[in-house]
Amino acid sequence: MFNWIKYTYKKKHRYLDPLIQDMIASKTGFIPYKIKLLYASKENPKINEFNYFKFIYEGLTYELLDEKLKIITE
Repeated sequence: MFNWIKYTYKKKHRYLDPLIQDMIASKTGFIPYKIKLLYASKENPKINEFNYFKFIYEGLTYELLDEKLKIITE
């Protein structure tokens, strides 16, 4: 519940974390406020948006590169 409140507050005040959480959620179907972002980058300089994400979701660490999801730890 606390994570949802924090996510909603940050989203309302336009912080970067909720924006990236929404990007990850739209590509994976995960609940955005449960995503804990570790790293985001642009792997292809020709693209104007982030396309590589490393994040934790429900205790597992994931990598998302160009909409390809990979579990790093179990």
